[in-house]
Amino acid sequence: MDANYTLGLLAQSTRSAAQGPDLTRYLLVCVLLLLALGLLAFGFKKLVAGAVRARADKRSLQVLDLMPLGGKQRLAVVRCYDRTFALGLGEKEIALIAELDPVVAPAREPEPTKVDADAFSKVYAKLRGKEGMA
Repeated sequence: MDANYTLGLLAQSTRSAAQGPDLTRYLLVCVLLLLALGLLAFGFKKLVAGAVRARADKRSLQVLDLMPLGGKQRLAVVRCYDRTFALGLGEKEIALIAELDPVVAPAREPEPTKVDADAFSKVYAKLRGKEGMA
C-alpha cells in the first residue's frame, strides 16, 4: 500500500508541477512593478532636483568659468560673495593663483542686425513719403 500511495503522490506532484505558476501574470506583475518604481524615481528626482536647485541659487559660491589645461589640471574662476578668485585645480590639490579685481561692465545693447536696419529704413522711408505729401 505504501508503494501505491507513493506512486499516487508522485503522479499528483508531476501534474501540478507541469501546470506551474502562470508565467503571463508573473511577467505582467513584474512589468507593472518596474513601471511604478520608475515613475516613483522620476517624481522623486523632480522633487529633489527642484529643492537642490533652489538651495544652490541661494549659495554665494559660483563657478564662473572652467578651462581644462590638459590631463587632470584645470583653471577655474570662482566668485565667493563679492570677491573673485582664479584657482588652479589638480588631481588632488587646489591652488589660489590670484584674486581678481571685480570688473563691473555695463550691459551692452546688442547691435542692430541687417534685418532690423532694413526694416527700420523701410518704415522711415514710408514716414518721410507721407510727410512730404502733407
